[in-house]
Amino acid sequence: EMTHLIDCYCGSGLFCLSSAKYFKLCAGIEINEKAIEEATANAELNSVNNCAFVAASAEAIFESKNKVKLSRDDDGVLVDDFPRESTVVIVDPPRKGCSEEFLDQLYKYSPQRVVYMSCDPATQARDAKGIVANGYELVSTQPFDLFPQTRHIEC
Repeated sequence: EMTHLIDCYCGSGLFCLSSAKYFKLCAGIEINEKAIEEATANAELNSVNNCAFVAASAEAIFESKNKVKLSRDDDGVLVDDFPRESTVVIVDPPRKGCSEEFLDQLYKYSPQRVVYMSCDPATQARDAKGIVANGYELVSTQPFDLFPQTRHIEC
């Protein structure tokens, strides 16, 4: 049973918030502070109480000393202390894909599952090669043409 979710590059919280009902605790990570404010507001508007959002670089999330807190009274927990055997990491990076720094810390953290969404299949393929080489199995991939008559597709 998967109990924890880490949503890297979470933006305004779409994947974290829509998946929250399946997890005990969800953490969204995004470098853009305005997006974190929006994600937090989205959680409140939708009465989602098990998601917390942190303004931080995805490249440093597993090393961060900023605790994920669900309320002001909560002591919080470090993302690195989420139980690896029951944690899913969602990765939705920009078109350039994941940095080597991010991928190295992901491999070191070694979550049970990795779900990778991408707006550039070429960088997704590049990153997936490393993810598979580090012990993960590619289960499926599904392209979506969200931008008809352009060269952009999502996977």
